[in-house]
Amino acid sequence: MPEISESSLLIVDDDQMNRELLYRHLKNLGYDNIILADSGKRGLEIVDSQAIDLILLDMMMPVMNGLEVLDHLKSHQEWRVIPVIIISALDEKEMMLSCIQKGAEDYLIKPYDRVLLKARVRACLDKKMLHDREILHNQKLEAAYKELAIAYYELEIVKNELEALSHRDGLTGIANRRYFDTVLEREWNAAKREQKFLSLILFDVDYFKKYNDTYGHLAGDDCLCQIAIAASRVIKRPRDTLARYGGEEFAVILPDTDSRGASFCAEQIRFEIENLNIIHISSQINSYVTASLGISAINPHTEFTTSQQLIKEADLALYQAKREGRNCVKVWSNNG
Repeated sequence: MPEISESSLLIVDDDQMNRELLYRHLKNLGYDNIILADSGKRGLEIVDSQAIDLILLDMMMPVMNGLEVLDHLKSHQEWRVIPVIIISALDEKEMMLSCIQKGAEDYLIKPYDRVLLKARVRACLDKKMLHDREILHNQKLEAAYKELAIAYYELEIVKNELEALSHRDGLTGIANRRYFDTVLEREWNAAKREQKFLSLILFDVDYFKKYNDTYGHLAGDDCLCQIAIAASRVIKRPRDTLARYGGEEFAVILPDTDSRGASFCAEQIRFEIENLNIIHISSQINSYVTASLGISAINPHTEFTTSQQLIKEADLALYQAKREGRNCVKVWSNNG
């Protein structure tokens, strides 16, 4: 922000002697950046081409008088903040009042007092400087708010990405065990509250340890990734959740799904995995990788216990599928 003495002053007067006299007075007061205009039209052209901090405007000029110039200045959005001191030989209260009403900061009568001129000019420049500082402050504040909003937005993106990552299994990209536990508890409570069906599928890769021993852990990891992709092709509803339960074991949460629907879904998953045609020479049941699947389900008439009971029952069904030859789907039943 420039000092007061560095402010740009514009003298608009059609009389050369008056212009030069006012110019010298202002120079003696310490103002160096003074521009002269010999008409109202020329004064407006100067204002349009460069920054002006104060205008000293003669009232009586041909073609465009001081009031007309003042009207132009105050009707322009950017110019209306420039303070204007009217300097006139007319000592009429109505004229003074009209100038003030149109937006002039002050009105000096010729011949003006130098001390009064000094005080009025300084007061107007002080006011203009305060206004400019306020504008600059508001601009900086607005820029800071924008930067803060952008930073907050970017932080939210990072936060959401980190949250999403915390829900994902690092190897397969599907939901992890932690997210599975959260979703199962939520869907269990919803099923209990709304009296809806809820099914759970647990499945794992048949003879996966032998697969790792035969082909190595990198091949094992690739196998698990392919199985996750295959199962994802079956799991299509927004609320259904496919998760890696641990090691070579996977889980599928199926809200609002009875055991028949879960069986159909599980059979599709089994079919998709088998048709990956991943060679498994160490398998005792198939030349390709297969999976065994167990299902448990609750219905609106079930006596609710805990979500852990649903997991336990699905695990028992999975054990039954393995005991009965693997590469098959079994639904848990109290009747065995």
